[in-house]
Amino acid sequence: MLEEIIYSNKNEFEIIKELRNEIKKYRDNIDLEASGRQFFIKYTKKMDEFITIVFKFVLQKKFGFYRPNINSLPIVLTALGSFGRGQLSLYSDIDIMIVYKEIKGYNLTPIIETFVTMLWDLGLEIGHRVHKVDELLEVSKTDIMIKTAILESRYIFGSKYLWVELENELKKIRLDNQKEFVLARYKKMQEYHKKYHLSMEPNIKQGFGGMRDANTLYWIANVIYGIKNSAELIDVLFSENEYKEYRNALEFIFRVRAHLHMITKLHKDVVLIDYQRDIAIELGYKDSPRLKAERIFVRDLLKSLWTINRFTSINIKKILKPFLFNPKTITKVNRIYKGYYVCDDKIYINWHNNDFMRDSFKVFLDNDFKTYDVSLVNLFYHQKVDITNKQLKEIFKKENLYPIIKALYKADKLSIIIPPFKQIENLAQFDGYHQYPVDIHSIKTLYNLENIRYQNIKELFYNLNDKEKQILKIVALFHDLGKGRKEDHHLVGAKLVANFMKNLSFDNEEIELAKKLVKYHTTMSNISQREDIDNDKILLNFANTVQTKEFLDMLYILTYADMDAVGNIFNDFKANLLKTLYNNTLEVLENKELILQSNKRHRKEKQLLKNEKFLAFPKVWQKKVLNSPSIQMFLRNDVDKIVNISKKMLECEKYNYLIHNTTPLSVEIVKKDINLNLGYLLAKFAYLPLRHIAIYKIDNVKYFKIEYEENIDENDKFLIYETIEESFKTDKKIKFVKPVLKKEEFIVDCSHSKNYIALKLKTKDKKGIIAYIMKVLDKYKIDVEDVKISVQKNIVRDIFIINKSSGFCKKIDTILGEFK
Repeated sequence: MLEEIIYSNKNEFEIIKELRNEIKKYRDNIDLEASGRQFFIKYTKKMDEFITIVFKFVLQKKFGFYRPNINSLPIVLTALGSFGRGQLSLYSDIDIMIVYKEIKGYNLTPIIETFVTMLWDLGLEIGHRVHKVDELLEVSKTDIMIKTAILESRYIFGSKYLWVELENELKKIRLDNQKEFVLARYKKMQEYHKKYHLSMEPNIKQGFGGMRDANTLYWIANVIYGIKNSAELIDVLFSENEYKEYRNALEFIFRVRAHLHMITKLHKDVVLIDYQRDIAIELGYKDSPRLKAERIFVRDLLKSLWTINRFTSINIKKILKPFLFNPKTITKVNRIYKGYYVCDDKIYINWHNNDFMRDSFKVFLDNDFKTYDVSLVNLFYHQKVDITNKQLKEIFKKENLYPIIKALYKADKLSIIIPPFKQIENLAQFDGYHQYPVDIHSIKTLYNLENIRYQNIKELFYNLNDKEKQILKIVALFHDLGKGRKEDHHLVGAKLVANFMKNLSFDNEEIELAKKLVKYHTTMSNISQREDIDNDKILLNFANTVQTKEFLDMLYILTYADMDAVGNIFNDFKANLLKTLYNNTLEVLENKELILQSNKRHRKEKQLLKNEKFLAFPKVWQKKVLNSPSIQMFLRNDVDKIVNISKKMLECEKYNYLIHNTTPLSVEIVKKDINLNLGYLLAKFAYLPLRHIAIYKIDNVKYFKIEYEENIDENDKFLIYETIEESFKTDKKIKFVKPVLKKEEFIVDCSHSKNYIALKLKTKDKKGIIAYIMKVLDKYKIDVEDVKISVQKNIVRDIFIINKSSGFCKKIDTILGEFK
């Protein structure tokens, strides 16, 4: 037995070494066959055993054969946190609290210090607190986290007499400032949800629907009701079936966490894509003809997180109702129906409301609200959702539809009124682009339609008629419902939306409009990010697709809502690309003759000749600007911007530059009669994702604008200054890993337009691609005027706009020969 080593003649070093080996041996031979709650309990008890043996050894070392009865020694060891709850995972921190009582005749300090030191020497991830029993109440007042930890105290070993005193203190702590504590814990949970939102790589401890949600319910219920287990609230707050569903979901999370720790050999709580297949296989998932094992696993994982969040959020709100709401604020003045209230644009439902029939949806149709209380989710979850096709059709006309759709989704009832939604519930999309599963992305798209962030798009939306808005809201929910199948999701989605609208008695023209929107919902995004949106042929082809301004408006609005729902990747730059494509296409639709680049430039030249700031330039410089070979400068910039760039170039004596470290970072460089090693400059900052490069020329002056996807720390700006200065030293070289690029990954379009050649690249994302290509093109004195960079799903689609005058097409074979 392990305890025998206590009474051996071995010294402290030998004891520690033997215990370390025992711990390693135990961990190396752990069986995760039953890896949920039972594993945590078993592992917790084993750690109890090791900690107890160390404490017994310390007592044996201090007292020898005169060791006092353990109950008479005023020290008790207690477990805190996940250790205290019996939820200790393989690499979780082991938090303990040593509680003692000052008794004359005992010198307890050396005992405690030796015990703590030995625990550290064991290599366990130990966190510890040491307190006198009579100071616990005051200590608990200092911090909510400390109070929470102390309230979870669990007896490990030590004086049972002192443990009784400690339990009495815990009762005092539980009753102290209850309202302050429970509201602080509720607020903390909301903060965690914002920080660790639900994604396809969820944080299963602190994130949405994770173990922290379950813990918060227990902490709040413990303080208010004095319960030791959430199950004690069955038939008080929830039914046995509800609790069983919740516990099954929590058990699944426990199993996932155990396997995550075992696979990574680390204290990990985020289920990264890198680990998902290994966890899935360990849990017994298998590939199906339609979905890989990891996608099936993630679907179950996300469903469990939603189940936990729904259960905990509903029941926490029930408990906190007396603390959160003043009954005087919810009066009959706010009542819109029996048991239904709207306050400050938020709907609340009486917790005991069982009156949910078709008339309830009539209430939603007749009254507007912008958000909902979780009591609405509770109503949907517990009652049969019964809605007629006529009501369903009408509800899509609501100005604020999102709250109803989101509440139905959280209650697991959305697929009842929209059956195709069932297919994509919790369906992960591992494409390197979307940050949310398909269902959440679709609902966020609807939210974006009702909360448009850009004024020009908002105006277009409000100028639509009611029927067009209604169709757009249906399409927002349906645009990705074809995913997860073998066929193209655009075509499948078009069929699904057609069948749905046919059941709701929409006419054929309206159905065809919705089908076309679903079919082409990614077209505008792809063109704006991957193509030359000033090119004649591209704009004409896109204009032929959209055909009318009305359809273009709707597709533009949908594209914005869709892109902004992907995650935190939509920004002003992408918004401006969309806007430019929209304006250019609109111009084509109105007058196709005006699309020609030469006509565009000619119009800008006419505008310049009426601009006061431009006319203030010397006559010679005005002429040089108008004779600039850089047509892109005229195509991509408005008149004010052209004047601003021209002014910077006019004032340049040798070289100058500006660094704008806003979000994102951009660098403007102007040079005259001096070489700039652009390849070196780009290579030095290859770790920053590039967005766009523009290069314009007036006479012997060149202007460069380099835009990145993100900014840098202000303290690192000096590095950019240094690098730009070094880039003007022609002998300065840099060694960087040459990206592997193949000749067949390039497409050359020598007839891209009258004045330009397009060099297109499609390859896997690698560092330093642009820097290397620019270095090669510079070697052959090729004038690049514009570089458009697009990275989606880890695939690069870059386009280099090259002036024909540089003779690129005559040197194609030689230049592409640089790439194997």
